[in-house]
Amino acid sequence: MNSKVVSEQYIAACVKSLQEYELDDGMAIRPRSMFTVGDTVEEPSKASIVGEGVLSFSSGLSAENRSDAQNAFLFASLVANKKYPEESQGVEWYQLFRKVMQDSGWTPTAKYYNDLHISGTSVRMDKLVLEILGSVVAGLALPGPTTALMLKVAGDAIAALQKRDTALTVYERNLLAHGVGGISAGACTEHNGVAIMAVGAVRFLRRNTSTKVLFVDVDTRSVKLYRGETMFEKNDTVAKGTRATIENKLIAHAGKIVDYDI
Repeated sequence: MNSKVVSEQYIAACVKSLQEYELDDGMAIRPRSMFTVGDTVEEPSKASIVGEGVLSFSSGLSAENRSDAQNAFLFASLVANKKYPEESQGVEWYQLFRKVMQDSGWTPTAKYYNDLHISGTSVRMDKLVLEILGSVVAGLALPGPTTALMLKVAGDAIAALQKRDTALTVYERNLLAHGVGGISAGACTEHNGVAIMAVGAVRFLRRNTSTKVLFVDVDTRSVKLYRGETMFEKNDTVAKGTRATIENKLIAHAGKIVDYDI
């Protein structure tokens, strides 16, 4: 447990907000877009598709923290999809996503969202999102070996996705259905007993009918790009108080989370 103190009234307000949020019923993720400290850092072996996100987890992360991270991320994505489904609502999507994450017990401690300009005429989205995650991780007050491993494992998680046909199919379906979407790469760890989630995201507006985005060169003349960077800290008390509400509302969306080995 972390040491942050929250009142029963605050938790009740979070639960009330979560109960009132409406979830997107579609399969698509629409507009917008870690590791034990010490001498020994254990390399994770698991990753998950969570909506538009590819999340990697340290091997020492508890099952409860992993589940809370997955469910909060998916819940926040679906709420933002429902409220702001238009191409022009990327900033609003990102702000609501962070708000719902906080209501779910994941406090954003660092955040950034802006237009993204790429030199040249093509870009690999999977490489781009890892570069953005690198910017997030670089700002974390964690030992160098830990941050280096975070980036390695996030890269391994995306690379492994290319070999996991079922997971990749789910991911592409989540990502592309409406021609608008985002790609997120995240890494979760525990630092001084607190679960941390670092997320780098690219949001894009497609202007073509391509059915593939990852592992191919994307023509930057056919997309408009935005970037998001966020670091979340889990408040155990709030997460515990809101867990059942989130789980109940996600029952119909269980298929949007797929675990696979790195």
